[in-house]
Amino acid sequence: MKLLDTIASKIDKTVKYIFQLDDQLIMEIAYIDNDTGKDIICVSTQTACLMGCKFCHTTDYRTVLKTRNLTEYEILKGIEDVARSHNLFGNKRMLLISYMGCGEPLLNSTNVVDSMHHLMYHSVFKSIRFAIATMIPKNEWTEFANLTNCIKKYRLPVKIHLSLHFSTDEIRQVWIPSALNLKPSLDLLMFYKHLTGNNVEVHYTPIKDVNNGDQNMRDLGILLFRTGIPIKFLKFNEKKTLNAHEGTIDTSYLDDLGIKYEFYTPPGLDIGASCGQFLFDYYLNYNKKAEQLLDIKTSEEWQ
Repeated sequence: MKLLDTIASKIDKTVKYIFQLDDQLIMEIAYIDNDTGKDIICVSTQTACLMGCKFCHTTDYRTVLKTRNLTEYEILKGIEDVARSHNLFGNKRMLLISYMGCGEPLLNSTNVVDSMHHLMYHSVFKSIRFAIATMIPKNEWTEFANLTNCIKKYRLPVKIHLSLHFSTDEIRQVWIPSALNLKPSLDLLMFYKHLTGNNVEVHYTPIKDVNNGDQNMRDLGILLFRTGIPIKFLKFNEKKTLNAHEGTIDTSYLDDLGIKYEFYTPPGLDIGASCGQFLFDYYLNYNKKAEQLLDIKTSEEWQ
């Protein structure tokens, strides 16, 4: 594999690294310094994604991009190259390896766990921890249980971020059709929390007139009441092929229930380094053939 390009954000400290793999497929990794006192490397687990989430930018390219699992070597080599570029070896700052790039980590859990084990016990990083974002795909609950057992066995400090985003199964299945239902997903998250002792949280992206109403917040509050699971509200990353926009929410009901939450704007928005944009930006700029194969609606068509 070789480094093809490096793109630095003009709005923050995010840098995106674009690698070409031996079979000519693309892997992207982002380095993030968001002034929280730690270094973050956001790594992909697959070359593309077939989960079909409605709001995800990579969904538009499912028929164009080949999806396969990244190998343990590819994941580690990419992380090491990025770390070398930022002089992170031997750095006393906390290093967070975030498996939140392109792909569903649970579909490549063996290589994800093996890479974490290597980084934890066989690398020169002084202080390291991990994060995994997953929707928990349907029929993969046993794989999530296996992942939980491996993380406990190897004593890996891994925070699980559940891509919830909706408070009813009816709406969620329209927007995240490959995801397991809400109740079993949250049960698995609690199972993970209790068995490993690691932290967990849910991600929720407010979308105007879809999931940002008062009833949506009440349903969300009921789901999470007394679980101790916090919420991270993510800024909606709009795309031209979907007539959907960022929504505002009233969190007073969550406050009344004592549910903790925070608002988060993903870094690197100007270089396609946020969730769901990995590969998208590169293929538009460097592979015009992919653009020609797609019937992409422009923003003017929605006006």
